[in-house]
Amino acid sequence: MKILHVCAIGLTAKNLLKTQINYFLSQGASVEIACAPDAEVEELRHQGYKIHTFAIERRIASINNLISIRQMAQLMRSQQYDIVHVHTPIAAVLGRIAAKLAGVRSIVYTAHGFPFHDRSSALEYWMYSTIERLGAPLTDLILTQNQEDVVTSQKLKLCSADQIAYLGNGIDLDRFDRTRLNPQHQSELRCSIGIPDTAELIIGTVGRLTYKKGSSYLIEAAAQLLPQFPNLHILVVGGQLDSDPEPFHTQLVKRIHQLGLSNHVTLTGNRDDIPEMLGLMDIFTLPTFTHEGLPRSILEAMAMQLPVVTTFIRGCREAVVSGKTGFVVAPQDSRSLAEALELLMQNAELRQKQGQAGRLRVEAHYDERFVFQRLTEFYNKLYTQEQQAQTTSTAFES
Repeated sequence: MKILHVCAIGLTAKNLLKTQINYFLSQGASVEIACAPDAEVEELRHQGYKIHTFAIERRIASINNLISIRQMAQLMRSQQYDIVHVHTPIAAVLGRIAAKLAGVRSIVYTAHGFPFHDRSSALEYWMYSTIERLGAPLTDLILTQNQEDVVTSQKLKLCSADQIAYLGNGIDLDRFDRTRLNPQHQSELRCSIGIPDTAELIIGTVGRLTYKKGSSYLIEAAAQLLPQFPNLHILVVGGQLDSDPEPFHTQLVKRIHQLGLSNHVTLTGNRDDIPEMLGLMDIFTLPTFTHEGLPRSILEAMAMQLPVVTTFIRGCREAVVSGKTGFVVAPQDSRSLAEALELLMQNAELRQKQGQAGRLRVEAHYDERFVFQRLTEFYNKLYTQEQQAQTTSTAFES
């Protein structure tokens, strides 16, 4: 089986697709990647992954979109992939058009959270749902990371019921296991990134540094909590992309200074040692207020036995059971966020109880092996249908 994954940038392939790719490579499949060039592309190539690069813009209605489609179609036609699997909104649209033009028999689209949601404006909701509806005829199978998107697609009749299925999201439970942490290494790590010895409670978040991920609301919540918890520390793990349309780092640093939190916040930038970073935290939070699929950062935090405070956003509200594995609060509301964090900061027993419940939930529902199994079944079904269609076509022609 020969598979091509199409996504916007190498960072997506590295952070979201690498484990899937590794699994199918281990099963004897041929798996390649098509994306725009970035630093992660060279890193992945050095590790042995086969990557084709194209200029994929992050907006529609550009002449460059047509160039990208033509180049990808040429690649797909020449390489004769059995399955083209597309990801991320713009790359998914361009990749599906290219695959259809190239005559690819099986086209799969993973919606990492539909780009429209219950907090979209009426215009955004209409526009993006229309794009999804127009893209459906180009797609053999649409996979979602949360159950809510399946329901939404059926409600809006974006595609036929048998054209969409739940894939879910999952993580490596062996890698994200608190019992594997080395106490000495953790102590050295804490010192190396500048967390002061006086810090007693560490609240952390992990993810791309963008406005919509809500880090500014975490900073505002911390300012409200600081008088009661003077030894509080905030750990923000993640950086911004050079190509990000909403650069946010400078704005966040300015807000930290304005609120007098310079000695209480550590910004690490991008890190690869996420389990160890999570191991430094007492509480995890993702105060996002944008569309999500099913945030992997939340699953990783729960696997590391951290209570999670997040917002009532699609995907987040599915992953976290409020009151059991953490708390779900209103988005863009630093007061509600502070109140939930305060409950956990005051009660070590509650933190431990919710953290343990989170680990059990991830083990039951979000083990990446469940995703591999489902995806294998989907691929095999499509591949079998493709082979049967080719046999029927050959018999008809003869």
